[in-house]
Amino acid sequence: MSDVTALMLRAVSEQLKQQIVPNLTAADAIERATLSIQVLEHLAADFDTLAQVAVDYTPELRGRLTEALASLPRETFPELLDSWRSRLGEIAPETDLACQREIRALRDLSSQILRTCADQYDALPEGDTQAAISTVAVSLGTQDKRLLDAVAAARSAQLNKGQGNNARQGTESATPASVDLTPEAVTAYLRRHYPDSPGIQATQVESIPGGRSKKTWFISLENTEALPADLVMRQDYQLHYEGTKVRDEYEPLLKFSGLGLPVPAPLLLESEETSLGQPFLLMERLEGSPPGSYFGLRDKCPGAFADLANTLAKIHQVNPAELGFTSDGAPEQSLSRLIDSYQEKWRTNSNKPSPIIDYAYSWARQLCRQGPGGVVVVHGDVGPHNMLVANDRLTALLDWEFSHLGDPAEDLGIARVYAEDVMTWDEFIRLYREAGGPPVPERRIELAMVLHFLKGARLVAVSGRNFEEGWTSEFIKGATAFSGLRQIELIVASLLQRFKAIA
Repeated sequence: MSDVTALMLRAVSEQLKQQIVPNLTAADAIERATLSIQVLEHLAADFDTLAQVAVDYTPELRGRLTEALASLPRETFPELLDSWRSRLGEIAPETDLACQREIRALRDLSSQILRTCADQYDALPEGDTQAAISTVAVSLGTQDKRLLDAVAAARSAQLNKGQGNNARQGTESATPASVDLTPEAVTAYLRRHYPDSPGIQATQVESIPGGRSKKTWFISLENTEALPADLVMRQDYQLHYEGTKVRDEYEPLLKFSGLGLPVPAPLLLESEETSLGQPFLLMERLEGSPPGSYFGLRDKCPGAFADLANTLAKIHQVNPAELGFTSDGAPEQSLSRLIDSYQEKWRTNSNKPSPIIDYAYSWARQLCRQGPGGVVVVHGDVGPHNMLVANDRLTALLDWEFSHLGDPAEDLGIARVYAEDVMTWDEFIRLYREAGGPPVPERRIELAMVLHFLKGARLVAVSGRNFEEGWTSEFIKGATAFSGLRQIELIVASLLQRFKAIA
C-alpha cells in the first residue's frame, strides 16, 4: 500500500513538473504549483522512508529518553519523573506507516522534558543540579538532530532516484488567494480616494510571490498626478493568531526613507478594511528583485552584501530618539526579551513536537544571559527575501515591520546566514566597522543566527495554526507551515552543531 501511494504521489508531482509548470506564465500560479510539488515529494518520501528510519532510530530515541529520566534529579522533578516514565512506557512500538505515531509521541515527550528543564534551569543556583539538567538537554537535542539527519538523508536518497531537482526555486512564501484584486477595483478605489485625479486608472495588477507576512502586488497606473506610475501594494492577511500589520510598517518606512537610506517611500496607508479587502499600504516601486528566499541565496551578489554592510552600519548609527524608538524594558536586554517572546509564541501555537527547536531556545536563553548587548535601531529581518538587488548593488531594503530598538547582533546574525555564501564574514564585518558600525561580540552574532530561524519556527507555527483551525484558507500558508518547519529544524540543528551546542 505504501509503495503504491508513494508511487502515485510522485507521478502527480512529475505531471506538475513536466506538463503543467512549464506552461504556466503567472508568477503566482508558478509559486503555488512549485510548493505543491514540494509537499507531494515530502509526503511520498515519508511513505517510503519513515518506517526504514524508525527501525534504527526509535529504539535509540527510547534509550536516550530512558537515560535522561534516570539522570534528572528527583528532588527537582519529584512528580514529573514518574509521570514521564509512565508516559514513555505507554508509547507502543509501531511498524510500517504507524511508526509516524510512535516517532511523534517520542519527540513530543522529549520536547516536554526539554521545556520543563529549561524553565527549571533558570530558578536553580549554579551547581551539580544545573549541570545535570544541561547534560540531559544537550543529550536530547543531539539525539533529535541524529533523527532529523537520518530522515533527511533517507528522503534525499529517495528523491534523487530519477527525480532530478525541482524546476523552480522559492517555495517558502505566502501568496494571495482570497482576494481577486483587479485593475477595475483598484481604479474605482483610487478615484474615490483621489477625487482631484478623476482620470486615474490602474492598467495592470500583478500578484508577486515571495512575501511571507503580507500579500504583495505590483500596480501600474495611467493618467496620474497624485501617485507615481508604478506602485507596490502591501496588504494584510486576515489571520486570527498574530500576524504583523501594514500599520506597523508605515511609520518606519516614512522615517527611514527620509534618511537617504535605500528604503521605498510610503505613499498611502489604509488602516481599515476597504473595497479592496484587508488594510494595505502603497509605496514607491524601486528597481531590482530579491536575490533569494528565506532559505538561501539564488543569485550570487557580493557587491549587494557589501552595500548591506554599509547600510546596516548607517542604520545602527541613527539616533533612536529622532525616530521615536523606545524600549519596553532595559534596552541592553532586548535580545533576551525577544527570545522569551518567540519561545512563548512557539509553545502556544506549535502543534508538532520539535525537540531540536525547544533545545535551541534553551541554549539561546542561557547564552544570552552571559552578558548585556548593545542598543541601536535594528531592521530585524535583513535576509535576501527583503532585499532588492540590481546589477549586484543593493537598491532597497524592504519590510520594516520588525524594526525596533535592540541589539545590533540581531541584524548582523541574520546577514551572516546569507553573506557567508558570497564573502568571508571577516570581510563583511570589516566593511561594517569601517562604515561606523559598533563592535559586536562574535558569540552574540552566532546566537542571532540561530534566533533568526527560531523566529521562523514561531511564524510557521502561527501560520499552521491559523490554517488548521480554519482562520485562513490560504493554501500557501498551510503548505508553508507543513514543509517550512522541516527545513528550519535541519538548519537549526546544523547551526547548533557548528557552534558546539550539540555533538
